[in-house]
Amino acid sequence: MDVRDAGLKDLEGLKRLEQECFGEEKFSENTLKAFLLRDDAFVLVAAEDGEVLGAALCLCSKSRAEGRVASMAVLGDRRRQGIGARLLREAEKSMSDMGARTFGLEVDVGNGPAIALYLKHGYSLRAVIRDYYGAGRHAYMMEKVRPSRKRKFRVRPS
Repeated sequence: MDVRDAGLKDLEGLKRLEQECFGEEKFSENTLKAFLLRDDAFVLVAAEDGEVLGAALCLCSKSRAEGRVASMAVLGDRRRQGIGARLLREAEKSMSDMGARTFGLEVDVGNGPAIALYLKHGYSLRAVIRDYYGAGRHAYMMEKVRPSRKRKFRVRPS
């Protein structure tokens, strides 16, 4: 399995992934294309033998130095194999390369495995967004602040 930047050739696999993981709440084909084509967005896919097993759809604001994981999904029969963790690490690296110092996301309060993954990778709960996914379906807003690199200074004796 490899994790790589997605392209338009991956659109059908992304649509299948969205349908399996999100059903009626899936991103439209136009939304997926926008993530693939915009300068301030990117899509990473975890693929094996040409099949899309998982994906992370991300946005990055250089002016705010913020990256957002808009969606992350892994096929049901491929979960708990480290694919989500790998996608998250690679997404954070790409967002960092684009200048992000903070990473944010929203996750359904009932999605225990995803919440556990994000907490394990340094995200913290910032707020509850009521009815985010519809009436009675709330989300946690989660955030991770990338540690700043401290510059080392040498003091030379005079």
